[in-house]
Amino acid sequence: MIIKCIERFSRVFGAPVDWDGKDTTCGALPIKDVQTPEGPFMVSAWEPTPADLAAMQSGETVKLWIRGTLHPVVALTVGDVA
Repeated sequence: MIIKCIERFSRVFGAPVDWDGKDTTCGALPIKDVQTPEGPFMVSAWEPTPADLAAMQSGETVKLWIRGTLHPVVALTVGDVA
């Protein structure tokens, strides 16, 4: 997946302080702060690569990876952010 710049982003996150970058890079992530009836969310935009699209078309699924041991509330959506 490719990190995209979400329209009207609020802020940009960099790598965590303890990220060593040995196994993978951690690029800048523009996010948009959105208030919902369920509380605040941080929304980022991603674009599948051609390889991602081919994998999905052949039956693979999108995986959400979360660093840590506690699972926050998350959502995956497609399209505009209200």
